[in-house]
Amino acid sequence: MTDADQKALNALAKGAGVTAIGMMISKALSYLYRVVIARGVGPDAYGQLSLGLMVIGLSTTAAYLSLGSGLQKFIPEFRSREDKASVKGLVMDALGMTVPLSVLIFGLVFFGADFVGNTIFENPDLVPLIRILSLSILIAPTANVFFDTTVGFNKIFYKTITQRILQNIAQLTVTVSLLLLGFEVVSAAWGWVSGAFLSLILGFYFMEKKIGPILFSNVNSKHHRKKILWFSAPLMLSGMIGTILGWADTGLLGYYMTDFEVGLYNTALPTAILILVPHKAIGSLAVTSFSELKERDEKSVERSLKTATYWIFSLVFPTFLIMLLFSEQVLNLLWGSQYSQASLALSILALGYLVDAMAGRIGSFLKSKGYTKYILYNNALALTLNLALNVVLIPIYGIIGAAIATACSTALTNLLMVLEGWKKESIISIPSKKLMKVIGVGLIPLMLVAGIDSVLFAETPFWFVFPAGILYYSLYVLAFLKVLGLGEEEKNVLRRIGEKSGFEEEVEIFINRFE
Repeated sequence: MTDADQKALNALAKGAGVTAIGMMISKALSYLYRVVIARGVGPDAYGQLSLGLMVIGLSTTAAYLSLGSGLQKFIPEFRSREDKASVKGLVMDALGMTVPLSVLIFGLVFFGADFVGNTIFENPDLVPLIRILSLSILIAPTANVFFDTTVGFNKIFYKTITQRILQNIAQLTVTVSLLLLGFEVVSAAWGWVSGAFLSLILGFYFMEKKIGPILFSNVNSKHHRKKILWFSAPLMLSGMIGTILGWADTGLLGYYMTDFEVGLYNTALPTAILILVPHKAIGSLAVTSFSELKERDEKSVERSLKTATYWIFSLVFPTFLIMLLFSEQVLNLLWGSQYSQASLALSILALGYLVDAMAGRIGSFLKSKGYTKYILYNNALALTLNLALNVVLIPIYGIIGAAIATACSTALTNLLMVLEGWKKESIISIPSKKLMKVIGVGLIPLMLVAGIDSVLFAETPFWFVFPAGILYYSLYVLAFLKVLGLGEEEKNVLRRIGEKSGFEEEVEIFINRFE
């Protein structure tokens, strides 16, 4: 491996570590928010909240116009030329487009809540939830402008600490407080709005006081409305498709089935998504790393891509197996016994996200090569398949049909990207032989844990998943290190982490132990 290859992998590991911390905290808090509501109000009310969040998610995406990518692209360019007038103008342009649109969409959602709740979903209890949640449409797009401006100044910490952590803490705190006071499911709606409001205040503070002033500077604005809108337009379309794809199953479940089924499904879905945390973390600097390598020989890119995929799959596969074997117990432990009915849906969804992990960072590679239109086409095809399968399967199979639709559309998107990487760039992103070894290493300790389970219990109790998980992960790590060992890439990355953290000796001892 060349020094350039190793540098890219070191950056990948470093970026994964930094992002993983913020991402794990964010996922834990947002997941806890849902668990608290689901346990506190039951599946029916939790299903109503999920439908309300779907309406708000689609509305907020439409109101923001995906202008964040334009801010993050053009602000650094203007800064490099010390063009403060254009920076201010760009921010003013973004606010000038998002604020009026946010007000318009808020009005449509607030006054149209009766139509959505009573006519579309035939659910009058949904109306007050939508009206409360709609307040965040006025807030979130503006907050996003503030934070994407700070990112344009290479200050991503402000966005991470606020929107990933503090916003979720405020959301959870307000929700729990109101629940204890007896406000039922509207507690979650007010908690959601409170978190968004905190994000707005802090976003303005960080932009004006830490990197600015921008809006209140004495510089005259130089506007670039067409430039930022032209750049953001295709991304807006792709973003809307992605948002619809993420909420289609919930929306169609609400249309065809009851709140109860929506509530059940929205315990399985976020639980299955948890297995992708390593995937998203390792992808944090993937585009940058692959962009740095793309001018060199394609073998360097392919090796880096395969290594990233190997790391992702090795981290994801054991969690997938636990969700597959103990899906009912996992849901019972985390969400409560009434939600264990979603166990089969959890297993199906986990299988779809395993395919996502197996494809690795091929999407990041395609973006680095400029194949964004193919990603848009893939998402459009996936959305078409998702909607068709949901319409056909949900009336017959309920949440199982929704899970099949989501798993199939997720798999289709990733398989298309793998095929495009091979056809367009002759890149094979999947190290098939290595992944087969990981599967073998993962299955052996699982058989042992399953054997212990069958000997001890006629019917597995929900609490057994905790000791079983600890035992399984311990055996998996030991088997992985003994059978597969650490390659030179992994050793060099670990040594780099050891140098940065001050644990060089300990890391070296660990590496030598598994030589």
